[in-house]
This record gives sequence, C-alpha cells and structure tokens, in this order.
Amino acid sequence: MTVTAAHHATEAGTLPFEEAVAMFLEYLKGYRSCAPISVKAYRRDLRAFSEFLSQSLGQLPPPDRITRQQVMQFAVSLADRAPLTVRRKLWVLSSFFGFLQDMGHVSGNPARRLPLPRLEQQVPVTLTEEDARRLLEAAGRPWHKCLVVLLLSTGMRRSEIAQISLEDVDLENRQLLVHGKGAKERVVPLAEQAVAAIQQYLPQRKKTDSHRLFVSQFGEPISGRAISRMLARSLGKAGLSGRGITPHKLRHTFATHLIRSGADIRTVQELLGHADIGTTARYLHSDVRTKLAAVEKLEGMLGPAG
Repeated sequence: MTVTAAHHATEAGTLPFEEAVAMFLEYLKGYRSCAPISVKAYRRDLRAFSEFLSQSLGQLPPPDRITRQQVMQFAVSLADRAPLTVRRKLWVLSSFFGFLQDMGHVSGNPARRLPLPRLEQQVPVTLTEEDARRLLEAAGRPWHKCLVVLLLSTGMRRSEIAQISLEDVDLENRQLLVHGKGAKERVVPLAEQAVAAIQQYLPQRKKTDSHRLFVSQFGEPISGRAISRMLARSLGKAGLSGRGITPHKLRHTFATHLIRSGADIRTVQELLGHADIGTTARYLHSDVRTKLAAVEKLEGMLGPAG
C-alpha cells in the first residue's frame, strides 16, 4: 500500500491491523532505537492480541474499531498467565494504540489505564558474599572469570555485556562505556578486580577482526545465550545450581549489595541504567537486612532490651 493509499484508508477508518503493527514496529526500530529483541517481543505480544481478536470475532478489525471491552476481554483470557506477563502485554497494547493516536490513526486509546492484576512483592534473588566467592572460584577460564566479575561488579545486563567493544574499555581510567536500552549510554566504573580480570583475559582472547571484547574460540562475538550457558556451568561447579540464578540475578546482587553498603539510590539508578527510579527503589523495598539495620539504630532511643 502506498502512502497515499494508506492515508485514504486511514481516513475511511480501514487501516489494516497488520499495517498498523508494521508502522509501530518501524517506529520502535527507527525513531525509538529499540533493541531487536525488544521489537521482537512487541511483535509477539501484538500477534497474540490479533489472534485473540480473530478467534473471538471471526475477523481482525482495524485498530480504530477495536474497543476497550475487547482489550479487557483479551486481558481476562490471560488469567492463567503470570501477573507480570499480563501487565507487560497490556502495556504493549497501550503503547501501540498511543502511537496510533499520536499519529492520528485512531481517536482514542482503548488500552489506557486498564485495571491490572495485582503483583506480589517478591524479594529479588541475590547471592551472598560467600556465594559470589564460590562462583568466582568455579569460573576457571579467564573469559569465564572476567564475565562473572563484570556481571557482579557492574550490574550490566546480559545484552550489554555481550555488546562491549574493545573501544569501550578504559583500563587506565578504570571505566567502561555501556550501551544500554534505547541507545542510551552510561559510564560505569571498574573495580580493581574487574580491571585485573580483563587484563588476564585479553592475552587469551582469540585473535580476530571483531571489535567485541568477548569472542568465541572461533573469533565470533558471543551471544547472550552463550553467557547464560557459561554461568550455568560455573554455577554447577560452585554447587549453586537450582536456585534460579541467572545473569539478571547477578544484576540484582550488584544492586542489593550497593544498597546495603549505603549507596545513594540515585547513584544506583545511574549505575544500573534505570530510566525510572521506581524500578531501582524495589531493592530498597525488598532488602530485609537494610530494614533491620535501620531499625537497630533506634537502640539508643529505646534503651536496652528486656
């Protein structure tokens, strides 16, 4: 469909759903600079919604004919899914219709401010200091140890670790340029242990034309899955399997230990690359040890126990 035809189709209220999705995904990739994996997730959720509409209505209506009731029916159909999954899908729909509204293709957003399933407050899985030492000892190969040290000491996402280039590493000034979500960049300081781990790894790194810091034995950039597999092997050797520890849980560990050490929440937010400080605040909410330490400071006011 040409631009003119699409314009007339929109005026007639017949912009096809699939075309609207294609426009939205192109907006995410081009204008918002979203990562390919994020765009893929958006596409998957929108496909699930379109399949629901097709099955329940016998046809797929254009976006401007989709009602709030139909979106809510889709949400209810997901009752057996995890609350966080349902919230994500509804957020994707709200973003989709919000984009179409901003572009003038629909008059309202039927997914805006829908009632959401309640989330139970969960304590993020973290490693103790002893667990972290065991994991580091189990990561025998230089690149394994380097990865584990960076995951534990920088709080980087798995995808961010995989994308590190040699040019991003500044060992002299002990810092690392991180390419985060939405093409956002941040500078993360490197602990002495991280600098040492990188220095030990570099001589062992496969000679290759790739500029990525971490490459395979064939000289190709490693994937996020390769990082997860490496971590799983190291966890097994450390006797830490079966506890739900993933690269993202090491990010939780980094944040939680910073909070316990008294780091300012704004600093933790910047280090993690969180756009919303509310995301960072959950580490404050869930850290029982920090809460206990705060309450124990009342001893001087309350006097001796008993």
